[in-house]
Amino acid sequence: MSDTTITTRLDGRVARITLDAPRQRNALTYDTLRQLIAALREANADDNVRAVLLSGAGGNFSAGANLKEFQAELAEPLSYHWGSADLWQELFTLLPSMGKPVVAAVAGNALAGGCGLVAAADVAIAADDAKFGLTEIRIGLFPLIVLPAMRRAIGDRATRHLALTGEVIDAAEALRLGLVSRIVAADKLEEAATAVAAEMARRSAEALRLGKHILNETGEMTYAQALAFGRNVRAIYLKSEGLSEGIAAFLEKRAPRW
Repeated sequence: MSDTTITTRLDGRVARITLDAPRQRNALTYDTLRQLIAALREANADDNVRAVLLSGAGGNFSAGANLKEFQAELAEPLSYHWGSADLWQELFTLLPSMGKPVVAAVAGNALAGGCGLVAAADVAIAADDAKFGLTEIRIGLFPLIVLPAMRRAIGDRATRHLALTGEVIDAAEALRLGLVSRIVAADKLEEAATAVAAEMARRSAEALRLGKHILNETGEMTYAQALAFGRNVRAIYLKSEGLSEGIAAFLEKRAPRW
């Protein structure tokens, strides 16, 4: 039986998912990837969930892949290695495509695949002592699976620098690059990240789902294409029950019943 390395709980309409293997610095083993994917899919399918808060236990976010597990499989044939990437690809496909916003609360180290998780989240709140890096190059590897998420978050030039040097950066530099959206004191991280996720969770489920869809779909479009796409999706927004309720609540000076 696999060890439980992911814990979940529902906090109002926020699904709190915690990487919970602190002795291994919340390494992303294959078992952990399976559990994380399952937890994210469950949250995405739950109508009671409006937002997801992803964090790490024990003072670290995640140090990335488990190198002992990685070393043990190096002798396997090429076909094995092709298949072993399935979970990584599934995770980094799932995160941006979810209909619920994902907030990463980053304490301690977020390295390699852990840094990729931060990049793939919709919003990242970092402790002021957090560290980030694509450290794969230090062991003769390259951050292949997390590369698209990093490029989308911080751009090509900054991604090249981090990937080719293996440099570890502090929270201030991560904020400057756009990898995180806010820095708070370490002892205020949980409070701040919870507040952001709870704020999202108060919004219309339809608006959140459609909003994430348009954000994802227009990311690689030209300006003109994005305008045309937004025009088409606008028709769906205008027929949504969430919008009708939101406008009525505003005009009636009451809280919306979402």
